[in-house]
Amino acid sequence: MFHRQELFAMRCRIAMFGLAATSLMLFAEPVKEWLPSDCPPLRAKTTVPQAERSEQALPLIMEMVHHNPGEPRTASRFNGAEELRRWGFNAQAPQVQIQCGVNFDSLEDGIVPRGSEHRKWIEMHSQRAGDYVRQMHQGGILVIPFTDVLVLPEEVFEKYRKTTGDLNITNPETQRIVRIWVDEIFTRFPELDGLTLRFGETYLHDTPFHRGQSPVKNAKDHHLLMQILREEICVKRNKYLIYRTWGWDGLHTDPKVYLRETDQVEPHPKLLFSIKHTSGDYFRTFPFNPTLGIGKHNQIVEIQSQREYEGKNAHPNYIAGSVIEGWEGEKSKGPYRCLRDLLKAGTVKGVYNWSRGGGWRGPYVKNEIWGLVNSYVISHWALNPQRTEPEILDEFSTQVLKLDAADVAKFRELCHLSMKGVWLGQYSRLVDVPVSWERDEYMGGGGLDGMFKNAAKSQKTEALIQEKAEATAIWKQIVRLAEELKIADPELKQAIVVSSRYGCCKYAIIEKSWTVMALGASGEAAGKYDQERMKQAAGDYAALWTEWRQLAKDNPDSCASLYQPHGCQYIPQKGMFAVPKSGTDAVLRQWLGKIGADANAILGPPPPATFPVPAESKKSE
Repeated sequence: MFHRQELFAMRCRIAMFGLAATSLMLFAEPVKEWLPSDCPPLRAKTTVPQAERSEQALPLIMEMVHHNPGEPRTASRFNGAEELRRWGFNAQAPQVQIQCGVNFDSLEDGIVPRGSEHRKWIEMHSQRAGDYVRQMHQGGILVIPFTDVLVLPEEVFEKYRKTTGDLNITNPETQRIVRIWVDEIFTRFPELDGLTLRFGETYLHDTPFHRGQSPVKNAKDHHLLMQILREEICVKRNKYLIYRTWGWDGLHTDPKVYLRETDQVEPHPKLLFSIKHTSGDYFRTFPFNPTLGIGKHNQIVEIQSQREYEGKNAHPNYIAGSVIEGWEGEKSKGPYRCLRDLLKAGTVKGVYNWSRGGGWRGPYVKNEIWGLVNSYVISHWALNPQRTEPEILDEFSTQVLKLDAADVAKFRELCHLSMKGVWLGQYSRLVDVPVSWERDEYMGGGGLDGMFKNAAKSQKTEALIQEKAEATAIWKQIVRLAEELKIADPELKQAIVVSSRYGCCKYAIIEKSWTVMALGASGEAAGKYDQERMKQAAGDYAALWTEWRQLAKDNPDSCASLYQPHGCQYIPQKGMFAVPKSGTDAVLRQWLGKIGADANAILGPPPPATFPVPAESKKSE
C-alpha cells in the first residue's frame, strides 16, 4: 500500500504527463479522458440527425455515463455536449465528484490546511471539475452532477462527526454543514444548473482525502434533508434538485414511505424526485416501481441502458421498448406498468438515462451500439411521447444504421428477440430465480442450490432445462438475423454479429451449466443421478467456453471482455472481487465429483480468477 504522499505525487505525475491509470484501485482519478473533448467515442461510426423537440416533449431529458468506481473513466460519445444535443438530451448528470471540489473555508478558515497535499488535491480536482462543467454548459447542456451526500474532507468529517452524532441530519450542526456544503459548491461552480443527489450508496474510491456517509439514518428523516436542500438549491438559487430515492429504507419502493416523506415538503418547479423504473434495482423480473406516478411532486424516471446485471451490452439487450410499452410477463404492483402509462399521471417531467455504466468491473465493451439503440429510443420518445416505440426503433434503423426496409424488419426482430432471450436465458417464467446470481462479469452458481431443489420438488426440472434450451435457440436466431443484415460499415456489421455470437455463447453456457445443476439436484432428491446427461452437459459447457474464448481472441477490436465463471463479493470501499468457490465452474466440479466423474478431464483445470478476494479480506471474514 502506498503512503498518501506517494499517492499524491503519482497523481501529480499523471496530471503532468496525461498518463492513463492502469491499476483499478490505485490511480482513482486519471486526468486523461477527463474533459468531454478528450474522450474519444468507442468504435461506432454512426451519425445521428439533429433531434427535434415537440410541444409534448418532457422538460428534462437527462443522460449519465456512470464510471466504474476506482477505474479509469469510461470513454463514450455521450461525454460530449454536441453529441448529447444531437441525440435529444438537454441535460447531463456527470460523475465529476463535484462535492470534492470545495475546501470548507467558510465553515472554518483553513480547516483543510493550506499547502497540504489534501488542499492541493482539492484545488487540482476543483479546476478539472470546473473545466468540465464549463465546457458542457457552454455546449448548451444543463449540468446537474451526480453528487454523493454527504462526502466531506476528512478533516471536516472527523472533527464534526464527534460533535454531531455521526453526522445525522436530525442534528442542527449537520444541517449547518449541509447548507455550507451547498453554498460552497455553487459559489465555486456558478455554471452548475443543479445537483443530482445520491445518498443510498457512497463510494470513496476516487476521493482519497474524503470521507462520507448518508446523513439520513432513518427513512422518517428524509423530509428534513429534502427541505434543507429544496430551500438552498431551488428557492435561494433557482437551481434543479434531483433527489434520488434509491436506497433500501423504503423511500424508493414503498408508496406509504414515499408519500409520508415527500408530502411534508412543498413542491417546487425545479424539485424532482428521481426514481428507477423498477421496484428495486435494474432486474428484468422486477415490477414497475409503484412510487412512480403518485404524490404531489414532479418526478424523473431513471433507466439503465447498459444493464449491469445482464451483460452490460456485451450482447444485444434491447430494454427501451419494454420500458416504454411494458414488459412481457410483468406483474405490476401499482396502477402503471410502463412509461406510456405514466403520462396519465402527470407527475413525470423527464427521463434520466444511464447510457453507460452501473455496477463493477466488466464486461468491457468495444462498441457502444446496443447502448446507442436503447438511448436513442428513450430520448426520442421523451422528445415526443405521442410516438410509438416501433416507429422510433425503425427510425434508428433507417437514419442511423442506414438499413433498407427488409433489414429494418430484421433488426426490429433481433432487438425484440434479445429481450426474450435475456429473460428466458438468465431468469425464468417457471421458478423464482435469485436475481443477482449473475452480475457484472461474474457467473455465479452457488446461490442457485435452493432454486434447483425447489424445481426438483415441484417436478419442474425438465421444464426448466427446456426453458434454457429455448433461450439458446432464440440466441441462435439472433445470430442468424445479425449475419443477414446488410450494413455498409464493416466495423459496425462486425460489432453486431460478434456481440450476437457473444450472447449466444453466454446463454448456451448457462443452459448447459443449469442442466448439470438441475439434474444434480433432481438426482440427489430421487437418490439416482442421470450421470450420462450430466457429463454430456458438462462437456458441452467446456466446449462452449473454448468457443467463447476463441471468439474473443479472433475479434479483439469488437468482442467485449468475457465473464469469469466465478461468484463475486463486494468489499466496502474496495470494490467487487471474484470468489471462485461460489462460481459456476466450482459448482459443476462439485456435482461431477458426486457422480464419480473426473472434473478435470471433462472441464479442464480450474480457471484462474481475475481480481480474487484479497487475502486480508478472507482472514477478516
